[in-house]
Amino acid sequence: MTWLQSLHAKILLGYGIVGLLFVVLVAGAVLHFHGLEEQIADQQRFTAFYDSIRHARRMEKNFLLYRKKADLSEAIAKADNAAALLNELPVLPTGDNAQQQEIEILQHYRELLAELAAADRRARPSPETVEALIEVGTDLLNLGEKLDARARTKLDAAIATHHRDLLLAVVAALVFAVVAGTLVTRSVARPLRRIESSLRRVATGETGRLDRFSGDREVESLTEAINRMLSELESRQKNVARSSRLVALGTMLSGVAHELNNPLSNISTSCQILLEEIGEIDAAEARELLGLIDGQVLRAQRIVDALLDFARDRQFERRDEPLRPLVDEVLLLLRNELASDPRIELRIPPALAIDVDRQRFQQVLLNLLKNAVDAAGADGRVILAARPEGDGVTVTVEDDGPGISASALPRIFDPFYSTKPVGAGTGLGLFVVHEIVTQHGGSVSVDSETDAGCRFRVHIPAREAQQGKA
Repeated sequence: MTWLQSLHAKILLGYGIVGLLFVVLVAGAVLHFHGLEEQIADQQRFTAFYDSIRHARRMEKNFLLYRKKADLSEAIAKADNAAALLNELPVLPTGDNAQQQEIEILQHYRELLAELAAADRRARPSPETVEALIEVGTDLLNLGEKLDARARTKLDAAIATHHRDLLLAVVAALVFAVVAGTLVTRSVARPLRRIESSLRRVATGETGRLDRFSGDREVESLTEAINRMLSELESRQKNVARSSRLVALGTMLSGVAHELNNPLSNISTSCQILLEEIGEIDAAEARELLGLIDGQVLRAQRIVDALLDFARDRQFERRDEPLRPLVDEVLLLLRNELASDPRIELRIPPALAIDVDRQRFQQVLLNLLKNAVDAAGADGRVILAARPEGDGVTVTVEDDGPGISASALPRIFDPFYSTKPVGAGTGLGLFVVHEIVTQHGGSVSVDSETDAGCRFRVHIPAREAQQGKA
């Protein structure tokens, strides 16, 4: 059913089922109440019939005691009223023909009252008539009481049946409502929970797209919209990272140019000596100059390779990398800037390896070290330490500079936010650090107090531990 391939249709269907159950419940309650009203009306007729018989008996006894004609007349009137009510009474399913007996006894009782009235006009009624009247009246009263009790029992049974049916209807309605609500909730909440779970994995860098979770049009549309957003976000993140890397390259180019000047000058000097004294120096001196030239060429080559490796745009690829060589390459790129700046103290175990994308993690180190160097100043100190911790490696970069104010701390990882003077920073360095560390499934935090230095802590988990948590 294609029309059910929509969350809107499923929700409407769920509400429709609940609404239909409510209508059925209300209609059933109304019908039950109508039946109860009829039962109560029947009970009232039986009660009125029984009350008329009892009233007739009282008037009959009053007449026999005080001989007032008004009492006898009222007894006859109540007997006539009971006869009229008896014709209107519903037939009770008793099986013993009690109501027909009541009609016959009531007619006999009425005849005895009439006979008593006729005898009263001539003389006192005979004892046989009085005795028969009392006997018939007693039977009539007992049978009327029995009919009233049976009617009351029937009413109580109807009320109990109504309570039972109403309770069953409410329970059934609740069960159907819960089932319908559960089905609708599962059809709505399950794909949303799966989207939420997938977005968590996306946030850790595990995947860049959401799979198709449901055939519902709304979920498909939401998934496609999120995928488009993720693609656009990935593209923009790459642009931001590339821009940050270009900014870092721009600031380093002058330093790298000066750094290359030294080996080039040494090469030039050695070549001039060889050219001027080519026929005068011995083979050992020539070999020494050529070795110096070769060493300086290799030095320049390492500088250029480190710069090109940092500038090259590559796919994200993690692998175990020795941490110390990564730091040495970053320091090589920063060497000229560090010439008169604070001393950097390294506390890295020689054999320590870290599971990272080489190029991107070097950018993390470069940004953190540049910030620490700028903060520490010429007479300050920067400590770069690393140690195995938990499921990965923790790297800390600490300086003894002025620190970061409490008001600025919550915003330091925001894009384009900088604590440096206008024109001295882009506000992208720490943002890129946060993005790259998050892409590795790690975390970055900062501890700082005004005039008490600053410490950045980066934790990079191993891929096995990260996959185990996912």
